[in-house]
Amino acid sequence: MLYCRCIIKREMKEMRKRKALPFVTLFTSVLLLGACSNNENDQQEQQAGSTAESTEMSHMDDSGHHMEDSSGHMDHGSMEMEHNRNEDEPEDMQDASNPQYSVGDKVEVTDAHMDIMEGVTATITGAYDTTLYQVTFTPEDSDEPMEDHKWVVAEEMASDDDNEDYEEGDEVTLTADHMAGMQGQSAEITGVHEGPAYMIDFEPADGSEKFTNHKWVTEDELGPADEE
Repeated sequence: MLYCRCIIKREMKEMRKRKALPFVTLFTSVLLLGACSNNENDQQEQQAGSTAESTEMSHMDDSGHHMEDSSGHMDHGSMEMEHNRNEDEPEDMQDASNPQYSVGDKVEVTDAHMDIMEGVTATITGAYDTTLYQVTFTPEDSDEPMEDHKWVVAEEMASDDDNEDYEEGDEVTLTADHMAGMQGQSAEITGVHEGPAYMIDFEPADGSEKFTNHKWVTEDELGPADEE
């Protein structure tokens, strides 16, 4: 009889263990699911924070860019300088014999050197038969070169051999003063464009100060103004 009781007790213990096993498994699963959920929430919060920060930085960059553009800067690579807004008429330059646009004509700037002149209506104030040059130079009191500046005409450059038939790669001295720190600087010619060279007056697109006798634009950077 005692032996039978021992067997019965042992069987009952085994049954209780087998019944308890599903509950242990379920409890463990609940704990694991809770941990995963917390981890996913943390990751989502971190991603949301990173996205918001990136968006804010992007807006700041765009805002800074527009501020620079609205001040009349010319952007050549990493170098930006303020272009003169009131320039004198050139001396000893040959008026264009057969320009597409005449003095007084209204034109549209279709290929601008500055964002604030893109698409604006301008008035032709001069048209000259000459050659235009694209140049790279380092302004006075600056360590950064201004690359591929457009444009300088032949009459605004000098060389040691007094040669005016310049080619790409030639080294010249600038006599133009389109912007501060330009006049008297050495430059390398990086592009050549046959004239005529046009001088224009225009109101910037951002409503800032008017440009008078802006130098220079080429014929293929202009188009007829829309008739009102």
